[in-house]
Amino acid sequence: MNKIRQSPKLPPEKRRGQLLASPRKLFVKKGFRATTTEEIARKAKLTKGALYHHFKSKEDIFLELVKSIMDRNRATLEAELTGRVSLARYFGILLRLHCKCDVNEYGDLVDIWTQAWRVPSIRRYIRKRMRSTVELFGKHVDAGRKCSSKEVADLAMFVFALVHGLSGLRMLAPREVDLEAQIKLLETLFKQTNAGNVRKGKK
Repeated sequence: MNKIRQSPKLPPEKRRGQLLASPRKLFVKKGFRATTTEEIARKAKLTKGALYHHFKSKEDIFLELVKSIMDRNRATLEAELTGRVSLARYFGILLRLHCKCDVNEYGDLVDIWTQAWRVPSIRRYIRKRMRSTVELFGKHVDAGRKCSSKEVADLAMFVFALVHGLSGLRMLAPREVDLEAQIKLLETLFKQTNAGNVRKGKK
């Protein structure tokens, strides 16, 4: 077996970042279950001991990878949100952000989420973060009328489902998915729904 030539010493955070880049590629190529910590360490040019200095287990590495992806996505979204925005504006921001990645990157992310959902501890973490994402939605989105917490959560899930569905379809058939038309369509439908509620006496 060839001796690992360990990369130069780096600050802890940079080293963790280096470590997270390696398993992402391996998890996509081989799968979480089939990938070993030894392979992750070798890919990152570290000894196995150095790997365990930063992470307790392979599952811990996977969890940190999921956290880093979700943290980056949230930071990008929050940078676009300034105060309260309309539902259509929020939908447009989120949809465009999701459609920025190319086909290969999108496919890798879908693979990562599918695998992550099969690990109970990571699935619990994703659910917790989803609740936080719904809270962010409620904080920034002006629904045009007063909504209960349940209505806000339902509306958030509706928007998230539309974004994920449309971004996936756009990867498969880019010419058939017109982002601007979809944003305008949602705005029109939502205005009609609110107008209908006003006529029925709902405020």
